[in-house]
Amino acid sequence: MNSSLHQSQNDRGAEVVTKGGTTHPSESNRSGRGSFGVSWNRIRHLMRKEFRTVKRNRQNFGVLLVAPVLQLIIFGFASRMDVNNVPMVVVDQSRSVLSRQVTDAFSRSGYFTIVAYLNRYDDVDVYLQKGQASMALLIPPDFERRIQGLQTADVGVLIDGVDTTTAGTAAGYVQSILGRFTLDITTSRVDKMQGLLYQSSTPRLIVPGFSIQSRAWFNPNLTSKDFFVPGVVVIIMLALSVMVTSTVIVREKEMGTIEQLMVTPITRLELIAGKALPCFIVELVSLSVILPLAFLIFDVPFRGPWPFFLMTFLIFLVAASGIGITISAFCGTQQQAMLSSFMFLQPAVLLSGYAFPIENMPVFIQYFTYLNPVRHIITIVRGVFLKGTGWEVLWPSVVALTVMAIFFVVLASLLFKRRVD
Repeated sequence: MNSSLHQSQNDRGAEVVTKGGTTHPSESNRSGRGSFGVSWNRIRHLMRKEFRTVKRNRQNFGVLLVAPVLQLIIFGFASRMDVNNVPMVVVDQSRSVLSRQVTDAFSRSGYFTIVAYLNRYDDVDVYLQKGQASMALLIPPDFERRIQGLQTADVGVLIDGVDTTTAGTAAGYVQSILGRFTLDITTSRVDKMQGLLYQSSTPRLIVPGFSIQSRAWFNPNLTSKDFFVPGVVVIIMLALSVMVTSTVIVREKEMGTIEQLMVTPITRLELIAGKALPCFIVELVSLSVILPLAFLIFDVPFRGPWPFFLMTFLIFLVAASGIGITISAFCGTQQQAMLSSFMFLQPAVLLSGYAFPIENMPVFIQYFTYLNPVRHIITIVRGVFLKGTGWEVLWPSVVALTVMAIFFVVLASLLFKRRVD
């Protein structure tokens, strides 16, 4: 009798039976819940819940998979800084052989497209103001006469300076074309002079000269898509990581189920891991989709080691997820989380060197960009894609990115604990 009672008490100490027949571990057994196997079991159940939520809402499929593909295609083709077919107008008041040669040099270059031939200088303003032309070539009436008279001939060039990038590149093309035209005339005159001297009794004139042959390393054709598309992949994954992770925990707060999760035998770190890991898996799936498409559609070169690239990109995704969870700790609704995410994404992209060189920024802004994880992953991705570099060159960016990933994950855990308490 006593032994039966003693056994019954031990059974009660081992587990508590509810009315529904469900058993829960007692406090004595809960002390062992910190083991990895039990902890992973709780995280796995939370992950299963999140995947069911994603599967239940069909719109999530379009947001998480289809939208990144469309963004890659649109941004990949739109992010170009190549200056081709710049519309220009010509005012040729000389109407001579040399003036036509200058005009033909511009039209044959491939950089400019002549949209109109005008008679007066004043007509140029209308085309520039309406945006019908971005440049005007002004050839004076005495152009050929001054050249034949061994005098300097002035040629006017007006460039629309609203778009500074196009204006600067177009100005460089203009100088190159006019410089080549001047060199051809000089060479022709020197050859003619050499011929006259060669027929005379005096020695032949020898004019020293040199030729410039330049070559761009890592991007020989200077195509902007090879420069921008790797950055587009980073920007898409950044936006996806931050926006998705910033809403998963806020959704529980908004629905009022966060308190129910917290009273369950689960730690806050397990809750964060169970919420963040499904997002991390979705991010990896999106990366495995858009990265091959970037190679297939845009023919972007990849010269670096694959293991190094994947390792550093995983670290970046961890840092971005930590930033998203940090944002969720301050927000009470999904709308606040989305707006906060946009407030982070805009400066992060602008200060990353994706489109604007960091070297051209003020000095204090340049130092501030070192705190931006997007700057470091942009440096790593472009170095791996275009230069073929690895750890031996990019280790400072990898170390900085790793420190930021650890910092944001720890910060997210501490802030989440404080907000819940």
